[in-house]
Amino acid sequence: MILLLLLFALTLGAVSPSDGPEVKLQRGNCPMFWFSYNNRCYKYVATQMTWAQAELNCVSQGANLVSIHSLGEQNFIKTLVSNFDPSEGITWIGLSDLHEQGRWMWSDGCAAKFYLWSAGEPTNYGNEGCADNNYHADQKWNDRSCYDHIPFVCASRIMCPQ
Repeated sequence: MILLLLLFALTLGAVSPSDGPEVKLQRGNCPMFWFSYNNRCYKYVATQMTWAQAELNCVSQGANLVSIHSLGEQNFIKTLVSNFDPSEGITWIGLSDLHEQGRWMWSDGCAAKFYLWSAGEPTNYGNEGCADNNYHADQKWNDRSCYDHIPFVCASRIMCPQ
């Protein structure tokens, strides 16, 4: 009984890795297996693909690889991924500098104004032109080879934030 009380007390004192309020997954008006956040639908895909394959997969579903425009949206994406992958694995996001080195663009055409790079990133080590999420212990963004095979998150198209 004392052990249970101790475990309960430790759980109450635990700090969320997102440093924000808990985010709950809701389907809203989204199709089956998609989840709603801020009037947009998101889907985690566990199948490991290259960045281009992942983007084409999303496009085939009327979406793009996810573009992230705020810390709240980043926390939602982390919750979505951890719901299906408890290790909160690395996933592709729609950010790349394939068109021009050092000029990061979202695959859905939205301007890249919000960035959440891990410390020291992006490095472009070995021609890394695509971005992933949940990298390092800080679970932020990293640039990596577009030919790596990792899971990804799709998101419905939106009017880009101004």
